[in-house]
Amino acid sequence: MSQLVTEGVITLFQLDTRPLGGPIHYFTSAEDLTTQILWGGELYVALPMEASGFEMTTRGAIPTPTIMISNLYGAGNLLLSTYKGLLGAKIIRILTLRRFLDDGSSPDANAYITRDVYVVSQKTTHNAVAIAFKLASAMDHEGTLLPRRLILRDICTHVYRIWNPAIGAFDYSKASCPYAGNWFSDANNTPGAPQQDQCSRTIVGCSQRFGGQVLPARFFPGVGRVK
Repeated sequence: MSQLVTEGVITLFQLDTRPLGGPIHYFTSAEDLTTQILWGGELYVALPMEASGFEMTTRGAIPTPTIMISNLYGAGNLLLSTYKGLLGAKIIRILTLRRFLDDGSSPDANAYITRDVYVVSQKTTHNAVAIAFKLASAMDHEGTLLPRRLILRDICTHVYRIWNPAIGAFDYSKASCPYAGNWFSDANNTPGAPQQDQCSRTIVGCSQRFGGQVLPARFFPGVGRVK
């Protein structure tokens, strides 16, 4: 195995296709294609590629880097067909030092300069020579909402149990609310029979059912109103 001789910065990439049902692929942009890079027991295969736009600044938009990989012999085509075009796959870019590699002077798989996570958001070039992708920061991925679910001040978003008259019992198959007790009240918080049970989805309805326990409701009374 060829040995690296420089004590400089090493750029490593991980292509995480687990969101698409695949494994993690490890590669590097090392120019010497005969060199094997081992870090943390993983072999990072040298791949003809170009990567740019990863520079971070204190102003302006979050970087949207581009990465171009070789498509010689159809290697890129195979990745695209196997993993749904790679859209949604994660690209992790790691900068570490030569001495931290497995054959370095002080091997350490937890030592790195930066570790940036991006998501493949768009294919920009595709031909017989190369395939290029535009990346988005994992925190700036188009279509991602933070928080992941709607925050409402007064209304709980849990799915409540439903009375099924055919079996004379409650149906919990689609319920996300954990309540399975014997308090029954309607949407106006008026006590009644099991057949009338329908949580009002308010703090009153939740308190009727859980009493002095910590309420599992999905509403946020502390959220202020936006004017």
